[in-house]
Amino acid sequence: MKLKLLFFAVAMTVIFSFCKNDPNRLSVINSESFHESLIHVDFQPDQTTIVSDSMAEDSIRQIYTKEQYNTLNQIEEMLSMTEKIHKSGSDSIWIVLSNRWDEFNSEIAGNGQANSATGKIFTEAIPKWAELNIALVKLSGEVRFGDAIEKLLHEPGKSFIPERFLKSVIYTHVDDKIFINIIGSSSMEYQHTTGGNVRLIQETNYPEGNVMTLKSKCSDKRFMDVYIRIPSWAVNPTVTHGNVKYVARPGEYTLISRKWKDEDEFRVALKN
Repeated sequence: MKLKLLFFAVAMTVIFSFCKNDPNRLSVINSESFHESLIHVDFQPDQTTIVSDSMAEDSIRQIYTKEQYNTLNQIEEMLSMTEKIHKSGSDSIWIVLSNRWDEFNSEIAGNGQANSATGKIFTEAIPKWAELNIALVKLSGEVRFGDAIEKLLHEPGKSFIPERFLKSVIYTHVDDKIFINIIGSSSMEYQHTTGGNVRLIQETNYPEGNVMTLKSKCSDKRFMDVYIRIPSWAVNPTVTHGNVKYVARPGEYTLISRKWKDEDEFRVALKN
């Protein structure tokens, strides 16, 4: 009897360990946007038109071809699945969604094509594609969704993205866990959960250059976990604070976990 119980315990441990390390499992983050009044954007995305909400709504009141309707429907279905996962954390729905996203991203969005910024996705569908990837990066914290947003912002071609979309994704948070999802000259200021305001500032000419300096402004030391998205295409990236080096890998977020003080500076280099 004892041997059976021991065998059962070992088997359950192995199964639990396998599930925990299964790359297909979803680790739900559900980070939230800051109010857009707390975000200041200094950069103008290359060949991208940032439009008002009303202009974005007008752009989808069009007559579409069957193929275009199919494209919109695919994005809408993925948005619906994302909302279900947000509520349930379902791994099974996540696996289906992840596979659909990979296929769409490669074949329609054009991210599997060498010289295509938007592939077969038509202009009026781009705000929906941006909305989906913003929802997914906030849900999962996976770099590939941030990469897709970045491609819309900076690759050649004309994209139409509502301004509120851009402000909703550059910085997101779970309490004092701050996620920097998009690299670009900008700043964010918020009230720390222990009181006092904290401001994070990105100084960079990205994408022309590949270096970003992250600065902090605060009246007193405040503990924060700051996650910086390192794009999948990065080459030998580094994140440093003086002589201190942080782990930086392409396709992952670099975590800076510390008490931040006024005038802290971190150097993020995406290519070395």
